[in-house]
Amino acid sequence: MRATALGIAMAIVAVLAIVAVFAVGGLLERPLLSSATVVSSGDGGQLADPDPRAAESRVSRPVAPDRAAAADSLRDTAVDGAATLDALGRPRADRELRRLFDYFLARSGERSPETIRSALALHLHAQLAPPALATVLAWYDAYVALERDSVALAQAAGGAEAGFARVRALRRERLGEELAQAFYAQEEADYELARQRGAARGALLAQQGLDAQARADGLAELDRSAAAEPALQASAQLSDALAQNRRFEREGTDAATRYAQREAQYGAAAAQRLADLDQRRAQWQLRLRSYAAQRQRVLADGGLSETQRRQRLDALLADFDPNERRRVDALARNGGLPGR
Repeated sequence: MRATALGIAMAIVAVLAIVAVFAVGGLLERPLLSSATVVSSGDGGQLADPDPRAAESRVSRPVAPDRAAAADSLRDTAVDGAATLDALGRPRADRELRRLFDYFLARSGERSPETIRSALALHLHAQLAPPALATVLAWYDAYVALERDSVALAQAAGGAEAGFARVRALRRERLGEELAQAFYAQEEADYELARQRGAARGALLAQQGLDAQARADGLAELDRSAAAEPALQASAQLSDALAQNRRFEREGTDAATRYAQREAQYGAAAAQRLADLDQRRAQWQLRLRSYAAQRQRVLADGGLSETQRRQRLDALLADFDPNERRRVDALARNGGLPGR
C-alpha cells in the first residue's frame, strides 16, 4: 500500500507543478517552447498546414543531438511511441505519436528545446517523406506550445474544474478535434470519472438522515469501484492532493505540519519532494510578484515613450532565464500575473 501511495505521490508532484503551483525548475516539468516552429509561435492560433517546400529545406539536414553532456535520461533506452502513416502516406493522429513526443521531451532540463526538437527530427528523418515529416514537426511544435500555455491558463482559471474546462477548449482550438482527441481523450475521461466519483462522495457525506453504517457502506462501495479502475483511483487521489494543497495555502499551514500530514499519507520520500516543491513555488511567487509590481509601474508611467517602455520591460526580464521568460510571457498574456 505504501509503495502504491509513493508512486501516486510522485505523480502528484507533476500535477501540482503543472496545474497548481507553476514552480520554477520543477522536478518533472516539460520544456516550455520549441524553436524554429512550423506553426505560429504568436498568441496561439489554429494549427496551420505546413508548407512542404519550406519544410523540406528545414528538415533535410537535421542537427545531430547534443552528446556533450554525459547525463542523459534516454541513455540505453528504446524509443517509446511511433509516427505511423495511413494508406495515403499521411501521419496518423494517435496516442502513439504523443508517446513519441513525450519520450524525447523526457530530456527536458538536460538538453535545450532546440536540441530536443532536432533529435526528434533526426529520428524521424529516415522514416518519413518531407511533407509527412513537416506535418509531424508542426504537430510537435503545437503540442509543446500548448503544454506551455496550458499551465498559465489553468492557473488563472480559478478552480480545478474551471481550469480543466479552459485547457480542454484550448487543446481543440490549437490542435483541432481529431488531434486533441487522440492525444488527450484518455486523461480527459479519467478526469471526468474522478469528478463524478468526487461528486458522489460529497453527496453521500452531505446526505441528511443517513446513519453512520449506511454512510460507511456507501463510501466503501465508492472505494471498491475506484479500485476496479486504476486510472480513476489515481485521478481521485490526485484530486484529493490538489484539494489538500489548496487547503494548506488557504489556512497558511506551516511547513512542519504539511510534511507530517503528507508523510502519513504518502510516505517520507514523497513528503520531502512535495516540501521541496513548496519551497520552489514560494521562491517563484516572490520573484513573480516583484516583476508584476515593477511591470505595472512601467506600464502606468505616462512619461515614457513606447521605445523607453519596451526597453524597461525587457530589462525587468533580465533576471529570468529564457524558459522562465516564456512562462512569464504566457502568464502576462493570459492575465495570470499576481495582482491582476
